[in-house]
Amino acid sequence: MRSLFLVTAIAAVALAGPRIGGRVGYYSGSDPRTEDGGSSPVFGGQIILPLMEMVAVELSAGYTSSETDIVMQDYLIDYIEEEEGIEVDQDSLLQYLEEEWGWEGPGDQLLQNYTATFHDLDVAATLKIFLPVSSLPIEPYIGGGGGAHIMVSDADLLIQYVEQQTGQESPLDVYDKVHPSVHGVVGASFQPAALPVGFFAEYRYARALGDEAGAGDISSVYTGVNLGF
Repeated sequence: MRSLFLVTAIAAVALAGPRIGGRVGYYSGSDPRTEDGGSSPVFGGQIILPLMEMVAVELSAGYTSSETDIVMQDYLIDYIEEEEGIEVDQDSLLQYLEEEWGWEGPGDQLLQNYTATFHDLDVAATLKIFLPVSSLPIEPYIGGGGGAHIMVSDADLLIQYVEQQTGQESPLDVYDKVHPSVHGVVGASFQPAALPVGFFAEYRYARALGDEAGAGDISSVYTGVNLGF
């Protein structure tokens, strides 16, 4: 029975053929360092492997980046709490930096703004179930799957400044973590008759897993194109 299923699936893939394409849209999430939310453009690509008439597996990847302005003092308080497990406030921050990090700069420097850049590369596998609507070339679909979000949040200007004030390598680590994720999708595809090109629009809700910063809800809206029958 298992062999028969595999043969049927392989035959279906060979008949329909894989499709490949690209996508653009908007990403809504939070920078794991600054915890500021917002939307930013996202783009990526996908390969669709049909399994049977109304079921397909999609392998996709997407990338987004955004910049956030934040006060140095707020960033350092969050960093020390999250990475070192120590609670400091605005009044005790400077003393902590002087005693633990060898800080030599004036306290008013902590009130300066700097720019943090956040990057998110997500890779995912999604099982999609298509729901034909009579004879129309439009097919709604639903699906779900899993993957990973590779996140990097770097504050180059802050790190360089800390190095100058401590006279040593920065005690700050660039945030670079891989978060496993699960997601669900809902969308619709449009396949013109007799043409090797199709279009789609999709909403994806993802949850980056983990207890540390960077875990949380991620929403994305895409439009894209696929080549192949």
